[in-house]
Amino acid sequence: MSATIPSAPPPGAPAGPGRWLGLLLAVALVSGGVVYAVDERSEDARARVAAAAAANPTSTPRTPSKAAIAATARRVAIDTILIRRAQAVQTGNLTLFLKDLDPSNTKLIARQKVLFANLVEMGFAELGYSQAEERFDPAVVKARGRATYLVRILMRYQIPKVDVAPATTELGYTFISRAGRWVLTDDDDLDKDLGPGAHREAWDLGRIEVLRGPRVLVVVEKGDHVRGRAILNEAAEGLVEVHDYWPRRWRGSALIIALDDTEVRDARFADEDVESAASAGSTFSSLPGQDTADGTVAGAYIVINPNQRDQVDEILLSHELTHVATADLGGYEPLWLAEGAAEYVSWRGIEALGGGPGEVAKWEQEVIDQALPALHSLPTDAGFYESSADVYGVSWLAVRYLVQRIGLDAVEELYEDMAAHGTDQVSRDRILLSRSGLTEVTLWTSLQTYRPQR
Repeated sequence: MSATIPSAPPPGAPAGPGRWLGLLLAVALVSGGVVYAVDERSEDARARVAAAAAANPTSTPRTPSKAAIAATARRVAIDTILIRRAQAVQTGNLTLFLKDLDPSNTKLIARQKVLFANLVEMGFAELGYSQAEERFDPAVVKARGRATYLVRILMRYQIPKVDVAPATTELGYTFISRAGRWVLTDDDDLDKDLGPGAHREAWDLGRIEVLRGPRVLVVVEKGDHVRGRAILNEAAEGLVEVHDYWPRRWRGSALIIALDDTEVRDARFADEDVESAASAGSTFSSLPGQDTADGTVAGAYIVINPNQRDQVDEILLSHELTHVATADLGGYEPLWLAEGAAEYVSWRGIEALGGGPGEVAKWEQEVIDQALPALHSLPTDAGFYESSADVYGVSWLAVRYLVQRIGLDAVEELYEDMAAHGTDQVSRDRILLSRSGLTEVTLWTSLQTYRPQR
């Protein structure tokens, strides 16, 4: 399963609701870099005021209201806290990280100690927090008092080698004013109002351990070293299969998360009828609603179903790693193409590992005899992952047919074109027709009469 971002995101994929607003302040802390500090921000503001006064000397200065002054002071105070938190992680300073927490909230302090250890272990190349928009929850204000400030926070980070560009996720923080000083008193009051997967990153879910390979990072529960090492080894083999069986020369690294939790990022494995062993969910360099309605996809992380962690092998991971290797192409490819390509790579691996052409031919015939009659068209994006039909098998058959018709290199070029430009059905059919001589309808018709040569 993978979460891609077509023009209408499928259920389970990160959505782009209108409540996502643009950045109000970019606070980026790069190791060894420059911090845009609060003093500099204030100096810039004063310079703008002076420039405006010089341009219009006859205007009468307006005295800001007490409410405006208080709001500005609060924003500067919160900015300062966020800067300190990022600095603390980058320098490994736990005392600084805990400095601005509400001392009366011992549960929060305990959680934040675990979070700090996890963030340090991740070893971010870049980390920063910034305020987005203020939120209001009357129940929280009633419980915590009038001097309460709830704000959506944007966390911007970059994992070395894994994230080609910094990724963005969101949090919700609750601050209260105590004795003239703002302190962080809760970090989950807003969770229900955030986007899918928010505050569910691997580092948010209990103490973790990170295992590193040449092109893979595996995140497991603290102490789950043996299982993590096994997944790391299988991932290395899976990367070889992606290299051998998919033409795009992707040389990136992958993050694989294998925790006890059934809800990690946008992956949901809690339902009894969930059969997916893993999910590749998108990361964003800009969230939906910031720069574009759909956001800008930066890459993907793999999440393993906790019930399947001991069954992870290179075949499963070659499928998911194909999603990772194609995630940054745009995300507009139809799901039948995305999942079909991933299945194509994994079945090539099965064939190479001993299954041989006979096993592949058997599976192909089963799809033709059983899966195709259950559908009336190529699998659509809507409801793809909830379908009871064998949409994966049909998607694989469609890609396999295209490979035989136009060649693997041409299918990979088709994929790149679709991922970048397949924003609607008209565009998808135009691309498919120009590169294969087929539309989705005629591709489906061709599959109905397809008889493989054995």
